[in-house]
Amino acid sequence: MSERRARGRGWRWASEHKWLAALLAVAVAFLVFEGAVHGPKVAEQVWSEVGMQRVEGHAEVVRQAAAESRVDPCLLAGIMYVESRGRVDAVSKADALGLFQLKVAAAGDAAQRLKLPPPSREALLSDPLLNARLAASHVAWLYRHEGPDLERILVAYNAGRGKLKQLIADSGSFGAWRAKRERDGKSETLQYARDVLRFADAFRERGVIVPPVARPAATTAAAPAPAEDPSVASTAEPAPRR
Repeated sequence: MSERRARGRGWRWASEHKWLAALLAVAVAFLVFEGAVHGPKVAEQVWSEVGMQRVEGHAEVVRQAAAESRVDPCLLAGIMYVESRGRVDAVSKADALGLFQLKVAAAGDAAQRLKLPPPSREALLSDPLLNARLAASHVAWLYRHEGPDLERILVAYNAGRGKLKQLIADSGSFGAWRAKRERDGKSETLQYARDVLRFADAFRERGVIVPPVARPAATTAAAPAPAEDPSVASTAEPAPRR
């Protein structure tokens, strides 16, 4: 590749990713002024922000999938962040696919529950809404079978229900397994579940996945309630399950 062509590509990339370039500039500034001791922490914060913004770019997809399967959209966003950092074409070493790192078998089961055709590998890696709908259906199914403990649901999402059953059989109960892992201080699966919940809370606080509801301004005198119009159907949706 010629030097001029390479330089042209570099300028195009920079113009298309201005927000990322700005974040990297902040990281470099911190590294210069704070020193190497704080460098890894700063880099982690920057890349965390990059991933969160990428997930928030899929906010409408997350909301649609969450509403269809009646799950918490911020929980879905937390799963997406930990699984793929919002990358549609992500593939794991275990061949889990897409935004929510679905295995083909689990995706097929979810598609059947949603009365959709079996998804292809290509679709799971290119269709964000399909991947999110299947993941939300899978989370709702896990809630019905393993809920309401969200950590238990997420362990099942990460490790599979078969593995979860084995962990429970070995320890006597999920609570006993969790307590032992907390004492030992080592469990990637439990850490996965807690990371998802932590980022779900972070997305909730940021207010992009689910925009905050505006509260009416307080008035000095209470206004009379309007008469109910029976011809207007209620459009309120049931609260999403957490």
